[in-house]
Amino acid sequence: MTDVSFDSDALKRFRRLTLAARRRTTSSTAGREAFGLRDYAPGDDYRQIDWRLCARRDELLTRVFPPYEDRHTYVLLDCSPSMGLGSPAKFHLACRIAGMLGYTALMNHECLHATAFADGPLGDTGPLRGTARIGRLMRFLRVLPLKASQTDLAGTAAVLVRRCQPHGSVAVISDLYDRRGFREAFDILLHRGYRPRLFHVYAPCEAEPGLLGDVELADIEGGTLREATITEWAAERYGQLFAKFCQSVRDYCRRRVIPLVQVASNFPEDEVLKRVLQHTRNSRLTAAGAIGVGDAHSGGC
Repeated sequence: MTDVSFDSDALKRFRRLTLAARRRTTSSTAGREAFGLRDYAPGDDYRQIDWRLCARRDELLTRVFPPYEDRHTYVLLDCSPSMGLGSPAKFHLACRIAGMLGYTALMNHECLHATAFADGPLGDTGPLRGTARIGRLMRFLRVLPLKASQTDLAGTAAVLVRRCQPHGSVAVISDLYDRRGFREAFDILLHRGYRPRLFHVYAPCEAEPGLLGDVELADIEGGTLREATITEWAAERYGQLFAKFCQSVRDYCRRRVIPLVQVASNFPEDEVLKRVLQHTRNSRLTAAGAIGVGDAHSGGC
């Protein structure tokens, strides 16, 4: 079980960031035509008040717009053992991202489905609607375990599409350490009409392990051990391969027009959450953006 706290301070932070993002966006009714008027009620968007008609009638009237089509948001959170690496752990930041995504979806009256996965789905919240379900989402995230099994992104994506869930946005939060690769999973989602987004989280010690000499390496997901002698050349070569892997993630997302946030686990949390909100509200994003691999190598394990 993880120690990921979602106390009142965390919820206040989510609310502050969400409100700040809303102030920077245009009205959610932009591009839609009003079909009527009704009396203004507390809580209505004051920007939709028809001030000219109010001046003539001496009463507050607000425009009525057709309702949005029901929107669905899916959050897939990687709970494989490798997510426990780093200081702070990758999983801590991943849960924060999942919480922010879910909080925003519920505040925007979307139908939220949050699923934990490793070698397949481990559990889910079921469909959640409305701000009254925020507490249920946070409790789900707070008690998630890291399952001792290998990551299976493609298998998890296949289960999602086989359930015949309504189409919507699918946010995948993972370190992408899947022996089969990550591309197949996103190809499945795209082929079935879903809109994937990727939040790629890695630990600084994975980019720069700082190991030299004779060591014993353990595969945290496979459980195998291997003795190795790491020279300066081998350490430099490893750093190049890791950077190449991260670049391949960015290149793939750019080609398939998949929004991407790529960040180290020690990157300032508020900055990460702001980037999460940026991708959430910009549904017309046409190129993958990223917090680059070199931006957050300030700490180690």
